[in-house]
Amino acid sequence: MKNIIGAGWIEAFDKDELEILKNRWDEIQKRRGEIEDEILPLEGENSGIYHALKVTDFNDVKVLIIGQDPYPNRDDAHGLAFSKKSGGVPASLKNIFSEIENNTGVKNTNGNLLPWAKQGVLLLNRVLSFEKNLTLAKRLRFWEQTVNIIIQKLLDRQKPLVVMLWGGPANTMEIFNISKDEEYKKKNVHILRSSHPSNMGNAKNTRITVEDKEIDAFMGCGHFSKCNEILENAGLAPIDWQTEYCTQAKLFS
Repeated sequence: MKNIIGAGWIEAFDKDELEILKNRWDEIQKRRGEIEDEILPLEGENSGIYHALKVTDFNDVKVLIIGQDPYPNRDDAHGLAFSKKSGGVPASLKNIFSEIENNTGVKNTNGNLLPWAKQGVLLLNRVLSFEKNLTLAKRLRFWEQTVNIIIQKLLDRQKPLVVMLWGGPANTMEIFNISKDEEYKKKNVHILRSSHPSNMGNAKNTRITVEDKEIDAFMGCGHFSKCNEILENAGLAPIDWQTEYCTQAKLFS
């Protein structure tokens, strides 16, 4: 797995966990040789199935944002949740940027979120690959164990961590059962919950209910300032939510 994921992750996983990640990697590479359609994201210097674990190393993670799955085209998918390699800004990211501006005053127009990843924001999708002829449910089953291993490793570190869960699928993950929020807080893991930033995910509407508990709509949730307040109270540097300095020259340096 060397050169595929960060060295800190390799050290953090035990032998069996690393073998599971490797087996999933090998299965994807094998399937790439068997089908005509592309499996995204493609492997390259600036994209890949485990790209999030390469650009944000284990020991650097301060924030975890959970997304769904990669964008369905090669120009945009690069292995970072919500991030577009091309820098484009789809509807969900537009709402994310609007909330950041309203919450912190930072204005963004670049949809490549690599600057966040380099500061310790792990942009992790629940599904790490997109394949045209496989349903989301099948891809979820394929990646569920791997993604849970990654998340559990972070939860066990005994280090400050802010987790942002947006939308029903993220908020109902078993590993983040809402009943565990206070227990996690005692371990310095702070869970921030809201609806999904997409217009179809009640981003601008009233609160949604998860296991009989109301959680805020995404717009107005204040997650980005709350995150930085938590980090600063823990003695950690806050996240600069700016993406505009992510020019092509800096992005690929």
